[in-house]
Amino acid sequence: MFCKTCGRLLQLKTTPYGKWMACPEGHVQPELVQSAPEIKTKNLHQGKEIKVDDGTNLLAMHDHKCPKCGHDKAELMEMAPNYSDEDGIYRMKCGKCGFTVQLEGKVK
Repeated sequence: MFCKTCGRLLQLKTTPYGKWMACPEGHVQPELVQSAPEIKTKNLHQGKEIKVDDGTNLLAMHDHKCPKCGHDKAELMEMAPNYSDEDGIYRMKCGKCGFTVQLEGKVK
């Protein structure tokens, strides 16, 4: 490739913006982007705060009465076994206060 201004052979030039072919005399080539684009924008849509209406756990859909607060819905949490000969661990987490009870045996 040759310089559009003086006709000299372009040489490879390395800059912080990347590598490209440049004129040894310093002429700017019109079809090459030789500067980093500067973009200045403002956030037009400010973030909104999300509020939970009553503080209950939406995953609490199983029937289980909490021994601490008496709430009748709980979230079922399953923990995988550490070894292959162990059973999984099942816990019920209260949908209101978050109190957790470990269940005995398998849940059906």
